[in-house]
Amino acid sequence: MPRKKRQRISLHEHGSTIILDMGPIEIWDGADLALLRETVCQLVEGDQRKSLSFAMQHVKYVPSGFFGMLLDCFDKKVEILLLSPNDHVKGMLWFQRFFSDRGGEIYHLHSGPAEEIPHDRPLPWTSEEDQITWDANETKRPRSTASLHRT
Repeated sequence: MPRKKRQRISLHEHGSTIILDMGPIEIWDGADLALLRETVCQLVEGDQRKSLSFAMQHVKYVPSGFFGMLLDCFDKKVEILLLSPNDHVKGMLWFQRFFSDRGGEIYHLHSGPAEEIPHDRPLPWTSEEDQITWDANETKRPRSTASLHRT
């Protein structure tokens, strides 16, 4: 039996920001994202809002387009806050790289890490298992393009 969808988002004024709350939905799907995107578009472009906060206490998974939507807003100089994200959200790579703790379970979207992301070695946050995989793949790579053309 399909779950019953909430067809609205609760909006709450809180100081200079507006809080968007999807309610107790743990896993946001494409329909939820479409509803969020439509609401955010109206708030940013129609109402000229400069700060959006997303209630995240129930959320365990969001579609990949959610972060893209947040970055679109950020590029338009809109402040983005995530409120009370649980450990599932905090464990997502995009969260770890682009959000900073403001205290009180409020996380602020920023422009990203200051350090360069290496392309020729494992990423700084890789696990030991990832490092072993990287090392194994590295030994399979040719040392130079000249070695590819030897006969």
